[in-house]
Amino acid sequence: MQRDSDPTPNELQRALFEYEPSDLEQALIDWTKDHWPMAARAMVYNKAEADDMVSGVNGVRSDEGQLVLSVAARVAISERELLIRGIAAILPQWLEQNYGLTPKR
Repeated sequence: MQRDSDPTPNELQRALFEYEPSDLEQALIDWTKDHWPMAARAMVYNKAEADDMVSGVNGVRSDEGQLVLSVAARVAISERELLIRGIAAILPQWLEQNYGLTPKR
């Protein structure tokens, strides 16, 4: 089957599919990939916070729906914590390397 249109990506497609992350973004991506078990473990520990977060949500008609919402909240909380830890681990060195800024300790 032949295409009727030119297969060359337009500007939007190039921006979405050919995106090149900055060195800071790549360092954060690599760090979070290396430390993903931390987020997996955090899902267990974040149960109480997630249950509290979704306890007042209206319109959930079943226990199964409430459980799905709670698990989604646990995933979001765990991702938030992993990203924060990644920023704390990567950003000081990156700032020093790129801008000569040394954080106060």
